[in-house]
Amino acid sequence: MTNNSLTHLKSDLEAQVKIRRQLHRYPEWKYCGFAELVLDLGQPMTAVPLPPYLDLGLPKYCYRNAQQLAFKHTTLTYVEGFALSSDDLPIAMPHAWLANDKGEAIELTWEAPGTAYLGIPLETQWVKSFLKQRKCKDELSIFNGNYLEEFSLLKDDIPQEAIAS
Repeated sequence: MTNNSLTHLKSDLEAQVKIRRQLHRYPEWKYCGFAELVLDLGQPMTAVPLPPYLDLGLPKYCYRNAQQLAFKHTTLTYVEGFALSSDDLPIAMPHAWLANDKGEAIELTWEAPGTAYLGIPLETQWVKSFLKQRKCKDELSIFNGNYLEEFSLLKDDIPQEAIAS
């Protein structure tokens, strides 16, 4: 990750927040959207090569890929946020990946690691419980699928116990 890529990622998210704040119908909510939540609580991460004990997952299934492996490998943490896939396409993409014990991003979906990652590492037990309460068999994004919980994470914030340290 270059500082330039991270700066670009953050400025893209800040631009999204600025527009959403102007259009936002619910000023009492803590966050106007997930870009604002990730800017507030997200951690920048640098990608490392895919460890030899992991395989690249299915294309376009980042949430599924990351959730399944986080549940299987207890030393890895599920992370949701935004990433830049490359400097050629400098658009903040909603994305999920894993973090190792050093806080480095492990890309499971894109063939080449992204150039910048900003995300919120989530406790595995909290993710499992949250998805179980959702009663949905699909591996949806915690954040983008939060409409199923009436946007509780935007209204009230993420519970402290949900955030991995």
